[in-house]
Amino acid sequence: MRYMLLLHGKAAEFHQRDAERLEEALGFLVRFEDDLAARSELEWTEVLDAETQAEVVGLDREVRRGTANADAPLARVWVVRVPEQARAWELAGVLAEGIGMPIEVRECLPGAQRP
Repeated sequence: MRYMLLLHGKAAEFHQRDAERLEEALGFLVRFEDDLAARSELEWTEVLDAETQAEVVGLDREVRRGTANADAPLARVWVVRVPEQARAWELAGVLAEGIGMPIEVRECLPGAQRP
């Protein structure tokens, strides 16, 4: 089963931490991703540009500056392959605790999965 672990929040929320807390969180992320890769659970991850660089294409096809959700824009994504949902929740809990921010978990639907 594949799940997305989604980190929502404004870049400033993460980067405004004092230097020690920021360094701890960044070190945690490196270890977290290395551990996922070592267990063959990490399929891919992306760090997204700051929400100030986001653009939204409307139903009228007009491009507007901003995010689809200004209160909690998407900042980072991890896609993991795990045997069951409980493992995805466990990983999200470790991640949330390690960086001090909540993590959204969504299953990648089987029809969308590639071999």
